[in-house]
Amino acid sequence: MVDTTLTHQSGDPRLWRRRADLAFERENLKRARRAYVRTLAAGDSSATVYRRIGLVDVRRQQCARALPFLRQSLRRDSSHTRTTLYLGVTYLRLDSLRRAGTHLQNTIDREARGPITKALEHQGSLKSRQGAVAAAVDAYKTALRLRPERGELYFRLATVYDEHYRDKAPAARYYRRFLQTREAALPELRRYATSRLKALRPILHMQQGPASSNE
Repeated sequence: MVDTTLTHQSGDPRLWRRRADLAFERENLKRARRAYVRTLAAGDSSATVYRRIGLVDVRRQQCARALPFLRQSLRRDSSHTRTTLYLGVTYLRLDSLRRAGTHLQNTIDREARGPITKALEHQGSLKSRQGAVAAAVDAYKTALRLRPERGELYFRLATVYDEHYRDKAPAARYYRRFLQTREAALPELRRYATSRLKALRPILHMQQGPASSNE
């Protein structure tokens, strides 16, 4: 249908874009690239079109060819993490390690600020309520590696250790870490962390041992 219409409306960028997208979805990369280039020529110079040409070239192991298209896509839309990811991959394959590191780190930072961290936080809560304590700890720690500045994650980890582990040293440590963050300004959490640290002091004194190997 698209091909038939293009014979009568060969200057319509929407039709070329549709042909390109269909070929891209079917992994017909050579056809997709030709159609995206025609899309550009017909007047659609969006970030997506430039990015798709770059992606096709990267997948076809033509990284030097991909680079100007990916850079142009980034200039038109600097918020798309797929662009920064593929720029990082492209620079890596071209042995430009510093630039590769910059773009890959930007991708990681942007993704970490997205829904993945919230999903891990809720996963930690879910696993804790299910009694899967080790899985809860893993979820919270993974989220912390992505967002080490997120104070509430220290609080959640502290409560898991406090509720489920006999050794209270990790719980106390994470309560203290939470109290050093900006989110310690939340009065309810601050009061709870402070009261638990006070209650744990005699227990920690009695334990007089290293942190639990369960951490």
